[in-house]
Amino acid sequence: MDGIFIILLIGGTVAVFTRVDPVELQSLLTSLGFGRLLSITEVADGVENSTYFIEVARLSTSESPARFVLTLLEAGNRQQAEYSTALVQWLQRAGLAVPHLLSDASGAALHRLSGKPALISQRIDGAHPQQITAIHCRAMGEFLGAMHAAGDGFPLKHNNLQGLPWASVTLKTLLRKLPANAQLPAGDQALLQEQIERYRNLCAHDRALPVGPIHADLFRDNTLFIGAELKAVIDFNSACTDYLLLDVAIAVNDWACDARGELDSGLVKALLDAYQQRRPFTLLERQSWQDMLCFAAALFWMSRLLTRHLGAADLTLREDKDPNEYREKLQHRLIGVVALPAVGD
Repeated sequence: MDGIFIILLIGGTVAVFTRVDPVELQSLLTSLGFGRLLSITEVADGVENSTYFIEVARLSTSESPARFVLTLLEAGNRQQAEYSTALVQWLQRAGLAVPHLLSDASGAALHRLSGKPALISQRIDGAHPQQITAIHCRAMGEFLGAMHAAGDGFPLKHNNLQGLPWASVTLKTLLRKLPANAQLPAGDQALLQEQIERYRNLCAHDRALPVGPIHADLFRDNTLFIGAELKAVIDFNSACTDYLLLDVAIAVNDWACDARGELDSGLVKALLDAYQQRRPFTLLERQSWQDMLCFAAALFWMSRLLTRHLGAADLTLREDKDPNEYREKLQHRLIGVVALPAVGD
């Protein structure tokens, strides 16, 4: 089956802003150990970066051409790009299901092309899962647990750009700038403020919560499956250093819900049990689980409000999505959650 071209470390929408000189590109490909550039195709779909599909001859003529995605980083945080790229390479070496980034002789995967930072990643077969099953959730739990365990020795630090400070500023922005027909009811304003204060208190008093590199955006459309097999987790554009439990909460809020936003106990259990096999939850994490699920839901509720009403990119850098989905999820999390398993459960 035909593969899906992966745009790694970049948001889901891209465009062509910078024209690539084929001669310069050929020089880069040669330095990376590949032969002649056979084709280069512009991808004009979105607003974030310049992206091309490329086909390259291998040095061994008996092998079929190699197909990659070339992405030029047009804007954004350089530290974020360096952190995300290094993390993907780290996870790749640990044997996790992430796309392979082409690196030079020194091991660097952030290249320079047409005056811009550039990435070249392999194409991977697969599709985003539509009907989520316990098998999918087990795969995600295994991946997250393995990623967090592998990240224990990752040397870089990069604070979450969409964490507590972002939430505080964003709520103020929403209250000040939302158009009259989209103003938040007083109850919703209070609900969001309560979650921010709740999380602020958690951060201030529970400093022993495990911290490390997280994906921070592990939604189903950032994965590729063939059948029940996870082929790759993609789009590490939001990767950062934060509470590991936040990563789990973001994933559970997307992967383990029913159509109304309520937690599906079977899906939650499949994901959390698989995670715990790779990295056991601590007592403090079990005590903080509901707080984390609520804050994760509040984050994406506010992000979608920004996107819909103020034209800003949401945390996933993707198209406009219904903010009420995460309002409903937050309401359900306030009522009750499926507990984290203890060691031996």
